[in-house]
Amino acid sequence: MDTRTKVGFVGAAGALIILYFASGGPIPLYSIYQEQLDLSNGQLSMVSMYYLLGTVIPLMFLPRISDHLGRRPVTVMILLISISGCITFAYVSSPEMLMAGRLIQGIVSGLGSSTVAAYVVDLASDLPRWVGPTITSSAPTLGLSLGCFVSGGVTNYMSVTSESYFEMVAVVVCVFIVLVFFARETMPRKPGLVRSLRPRFVLPPNSLRLYAASSMAFVATWALGGFAQSFSSTIVSEQFGIHDSFVAAAVYTALLLPNVVGSFFAKRFEVRQAQRWGFGMFALCAVLMLVSLEFLDSLALYIVFSMVAAVSQGVAFTAGVTEILGRATKEQRSGTFSLIYLTSYGGAAIPNLVVGLLPGEYSLFTILTGYVVLVVVMFAIMLVLSAKPYPKAEAREVARTEGS
Repeated sequence: MDTRTKVGFVGAAGALIILYFASGGPIPLYSIYQEQLDLSNGQLSMVSMYYLLGTVIPLMFLPRISDHLGRRPVTVMILLISISGCITFAYVSSPEMLMAGRLIQGIVSGLGSSTVAAYVVDLASDLPRWVGPTITSSAPTLGLSLGCFVSGGVTNYMSVTSESYFEMVAVVVCVFIVLVFFARETMPRKPGLVRSLRPRFVLPPNSLRLYAASSMAFVATWALGGFAQSFSSTIVSEQFGIHDSFVAAAVYTALLLPNVVGSFFAKRFEVRQAQRWGFGMFALCAVLMLVSLEFLDSLALYIVFSMVAAVSQGVAFTAGVTEILGRATKEQRSGTFSLIYLTSYGGAAIPNLVVGLLPGEYSLFTILTGYVVLVVVMFAIMLVLSAKPYPKAEAREVARTEGS
């Protein structure tokens, strides 16, 4: 790997993380926004839904834009959009601005999980096979977690206003724009941009049952993550009477950050083993999170079970992503990433939309119970789908992937 590729790889990987870092900043401040803007639990769920909706739009219509305009210029464009999201949150003053800011950050995340993720994998072609998928699988949780922690800590303990914080994040994003400028282009421009805007997702050959089983884990784990994004701050303030944005960040990131540990160990397991045991442990922890919240009234146990669930999610999610992506050619990567993340974000968005549209006001226990039931049902379906070994990838596809 030459120097330019190394700098580009660091810049692209860092850009993917910083995009999610910026998107994680508002999450521990939700209870503050809820109080200042007089938002209900349903409205708060809709705020998260706007973020998740924003991710779905580019995953449906723009996943292959970098195949035609080039990875590098599109990555720079995404980083510029992220800066506009930071500025929106620096001056948020109404529910509409809050939702608009989350929509922008969702669009950035959706573009990042297809275009920037594909760029990272391209630049990692000379590294071990697991490096690219591990980074792209971990970046969302790592970035969101760090963004949460830093935002909660800085605004709570350093007397930094949210306005100043998001302005500083915008400056950091600019640094990665400079690094990406030094990266080499991995996808030469080609015609067909307009045709590429038509929704088209790519599933490698002989991978339908693998994807179906993996999607159960994608949907269920991200759905519970969507609950955490919407209500972690509210759980801390309402359930336990703690008005501290850093503690709220800790509760949210407990379900995300340990995911990186699970992602690292996923390569040690065969995909079916990782899915069945990883997802199974996640489902068990989801039940125990509900028990600790309502019946044991223990924030400490809730955090512990969240952390174990996150590690388990990392194992199940990364194993599925690595196996599916390993069957895709270079030209299929953007479309394959889009399919994976559209499935995942859809799993988080739809339950949030349902909660937001429900008439009346429901308790956190009732809302979480619904999410836990969803997780358990998805796990049962996955067990059925993964009962037999998955069909092997076609030899010609594997050869093309290894040679790309």
